[in-house]
Amino acid sequence: MKPLLLHYYITNRCNAKCEFCVIWQEQPKIDADINDVAHNLRQAREAGCKFADFTGGEPLLHPQLPDFLSLAKKFGFITSVTTNCLLFKERASELKGLIDLLHFSIDADNAELHDKIRGCKSYGHVIDSIDAALANRLYPDLMFTYTEENIDALTGVWRLAREKRLMLILDPVFALLGPDKIDADVHRKAVEFSKKKGVYLNRAHLLLRDNGGNSISEPLCRAVSAVVVVTPDNCLALPCYHNRRVNIKINGNLSGVLQSNERKDAQAMEGRYPFCEGCHINCYFDPTYQYVKGRYRRESIKSKLRYAVRKYLIYRRPWLV
Repeated sequence: MKPLLLHYYITNRCNAKCEFCVIWQEQPKIDADINDVAHNLRQAREAGCKFADFTGGEPLLHPQLPDFLSLAKKFGFITSVTTNCLLFKERASELKGLIDLLHFSIDADNAELHDKIRGCKSYGHVIDSIDAALANRLYPDLMFTYTEENIDALTGVWRLAREKRLMLILDPVFALLGPDKIDADVHRKAVEFSKKKGVYLNRAHLLLRDNGGNSISEPLCRAVSAVVVVTPDNCLALPCYHNRRVNIKINGNLSGVLQSNERKDAQAMEGRYPFCEGCHINCYFDPTYQYVKGRYRRESIKSKLRYAVRKYLIYRRPWLV
């Protein structure tokens, strides 16, 4: 089974303090080295990865993000970046033509609630960044991480997305350990909203939550097999970033590390660790659905097809920038 996604944490620095994230609290602060990134991108592509997601922390805090993206495009990756937009307007021109899937985090239709959730004054930066992105032929999706706190602010964000002809992605917040604690009515509201034009919600995420998340007796998770997770200090994180129990130093040999006994052991245990019970972390299950048969895969594919039709045919956005 070849991996699909390279999940590259290029920094653990962040200029926000989001309520649902702990990465901004990590110490020490580390930035990825460009020589390591170049080696890892080439070898991850050779291993089968098709998508390179540059994340953090806040990825735009890394001064060499455009260089990383250029390398990824050179190796044939589909690139993605999610940003809080605090730095995007100033750096937009550097990123032109380098990001295929750009996501702007926006969690409310007003500055007060959005800034509270994000732990910083970023709402105005998101609004300004939309026009800066469009001016540089970058077409961001608005990423709305929904919770009980902000679900009623969804309408205003959807109106903004419609005005700018952008896709709105609904991403249910996840718990780092255990099952989803969001009230079922909140998910029902999200499902109803996903029927509107220009809105994407991967229904497989909600099916997983309805079923109680991953079960260690019959594991669904393929985080080790489907995703290559590289940390800012140039380690392969196993089984995933949020619950890493093994960090293997890469030292220019990602190909060898992917064939190591440590990774094979982690593959044998994926979804079976005690902390995997009830897990539903979106960024690992999204690629997992492509590796399992049955309803999860069908729901995920249907959701992605709806997204593609709405963004690339109805809104006529270019597929690859």
